[in-house]
Amino acid sequence: MLKLMKYEFRKTMFSKAVILILTAVAELAYLVGVFAKIEDTMGLGIAGLFMCAMIGIFYIGIESLIVFHKDLNTKQSYMLFLTPNSSYRILGAKIVENGIAIFAAGAFFAALAVLDATIGILYIGGLKEFLDILGEVVKSIQINIDVQPEHILMTFLAGLASWMMMIVTGYLAIVLSATVLAGKKFSGFASFLLYLVISWIGSWLMSLVPEMQNFYVQFGLMIAVAFAIILVMYAVTGWIMEKKLSV
Repeated sequence: MLKLMKYEFRKTMFSKAVILILTAVAELAYLVGVFAKIEDTMGLGIAGLFMCAMIGIFYIGIESLIVFHKDLNTKQSYMLFLTPNSSYRILGAKIVENGIAIFAAGAFFAALAVLDATIGILYIGGLKEFLDILGEVVKSIQINIDVQPEHILMTFLAGLASWMMMIVTGYLAIVLSATVLAGKKFSGFASFLLYLVISWIGSWLMSLVPEMQNFYVQFGLMIAVAFAIILVMYAVTGWIMEKKLSV
């Protein structure tokens, strides 16, 4: 499976490099703002880093779906399905590689946020002053979030797990369009509707996690539910590929 994962990584390596370059530009703006004590430049850097994190992680998932769609509907990866690998292995490699990419990107941006916060606290004059500036930046880009670090971290992790769940749901919709609904009128529209319905069911299941006094337990359960749904989606999608797919 490692060879399959390396193959998947190479297909999306360019876009990941672009995300890193844009992040470096935003990071430079932030550091210039901190060291030169220019709040506008610092705010621009923070906003840029936030956008790189959100859009970058979003695009990593979307690109995986685009590549998978091309694999099934064009000759782009025709030879991939002729290798001695089951559909479960091929699909598993795609999901695992994309999951690693999404969570690695999340870990990278989280670590960068901690580093930048440390630098900001040291050079701006204290935690309170830094949080005040950060709060103003958050308000200026109209995002309503709690700036408590532990809340941000758990919310971020739950968001990553939920996004991964939606991506795997997208794999299922693409496979349905290429197999069960192939050649039928409005197959693309029907598979999109199925995607919306299944995504809604997944979100509904996550919302069933009761509110608890312990913030970490509540979000931990939400993440566990998301991964359970991912495993079910993988099993169903792999089974359909094994039984119905003809590339």
